Amino acid sequence: MVNKAEALIHPVRIKISQALIRSGEHGLTPLEMVKMIKDVPQATVYRHIQVMLDAGIIRIIKEKKVRSVVEKYYVLNAEEAKLKGEDWKNATMEEKLNYFSYYQIALLNQYESYLAKLKNQERTQDLSTFSLAEMRLDEKSFHDFQQELNELIVKYHNSSQTNKDSEPFRTFAITIIPET
Repeated sequence: MVNKAEALIHPVRIKISQALIRSGEHGLTPLEMVKMIKDVPQATVYRHIQVMLDAGIIRIIKEKKVRSVVEKYYVLNAEEAKLKGEDWKNATMEEKLNYFSYYQIALLNQYESYLAKLKNQERTQDLSTFSLAEMRLDEKSFHDFQQELNELIVKYHNSSQTNKDSEPFRTFAITIIPET
């Protein structure tokens, strides 16, 4: 059995997941993923697709015969692609630090791609934002804050599913550290 947490939190697999999220229910072939993930060799993408398939994070939605080859289309299993509380609870401190590092690296890579896109399009306005806030919250307020934040993210995520393909993808990454 493949460790789902390890299968999820890996820089290449994060990129594959992001590509599949963007493709929606239509899915992508491995070759289409390679074209979207330009900085990863084809053999590496194929190897990571297999790891994700074995872990149940992705699935094949259709197969299409093209000449003598059968192309497989993959989609993300949304529920399986989430790291469950139990998985996180059972992770060692070292594993958690590794997962957090992969998460940060994935964000850094996305931001770097964003800046390169701005430069290539000769746009001068950078609309990205960063913020850090420390708040003194009791347990109930902290729980309420997390719940409201989650509801807000779900609301906008769900409404974005009906937006046109011409609308840009926007990344929101939030890290909550309960105590410092």
